[in-house]
Amino acid sequence: MLDITVCILSYNRPAYLREALCSVLAQTQQAKNIIIYDNGSDEPVFEEIKEFMDDNVQWRGAEYNHPAIWNFNRALRECESQYIMLFHDDDRLCPNFIAEQLKLLAADESLVAISCNGFLIDEIGNRNSKNATLAPHRLSGIEIFGSPGQVALEYAGNSCLPMSPMIYRTQALRLVEFREEFGKVCDAVLFCDLAEVGRIAYQTTPLYDCRVHSGQDSSYFAYNLMNQLEVFFWSRRCVNDLEQERLHALLIQQHTTRNLKQLFQAVKRGYLLQSILLLKDDKFKLVIAINVISSWVFRSFVKNR
Repeated sequence: MLDITVCILSYNRPAYLREALCSVLAQTQQAKNIIIYDNGSDEPVFEEIKEFMDDNVQWRGAEYNHPAIWNFNRALRECESQYIMLFHDDDRLCPNFIAEQLKLLAADESLVAISCNGFLIDEIGNRNSKNATLAPHRLSGIEIFGSPGQVALEYAGNSCLPMSPMIYRTQALRLVEFREEFGKVCDAVLFCDLAEVGRIAYQTTPLYDCRVHSGQDSSYFAYNLMNQLEVFFWSRRCVNDLEQERLHALLIQQHTTRNLKQLFQAVKRGYLLQSILLLKDDKFKLVIAINVISSWVFRSFVKNR
């Protein structure tokens, strides 16, 4: 068995949890521990998977539902393995996931974590199409994020490092913390902080199934929260000035687009003062706004043809 604890983070999704657990149990190389950290689910959730309970598969319940970060933290606190994974209960692993990812981590001591690309699946578990992946734009091979600024660049470019399939060196993860004040975007902040400790790898080969379904917690991000994340990203250190300039340019573009959406809502509701403040924002760039509007109009035209 490999020296990794797979922590499945669960809350009130019994059918998805069963699929997630079965995918972990079907690995070509088994994890030392599989622990379901349930965050106060209703009784049917445990009933769905209780047949799998043994010395290798354990259940950690909770009397009531806590913030998600509480569940992450207790899993990390209890882990005694060299590696840890905090896996979401609505995703599934490909059979060779653990073997492939741990092989890469073990081969490079400078890596503190590794994530990967994933196939997109629908609510009932079917892959959306033969080639539909979470990041089809990525080149083949392994990508390395060696600084907080490089992680911030990934998110500023409207991409991400998937959290669900991320495997960490346990001791490295314990050197950072989940910042509760960032709520739904705390994963982006966590990975920036982790990049201060060591390098993060990304396997471009899809090795897990990423489920897209209704009711996902990340489907909406509040305006103020995204501004808060932008301020955090703005100060992250890149490896050179060129990267730093690119990061700031992407953040200004995101900021302008975000303000433009707020501006349309303010005008629609007759909020004149809010409209003026949005237009006078130092990071709102008129040229970018015109390009964004042109893009929206073009997409609408193509869609309605």
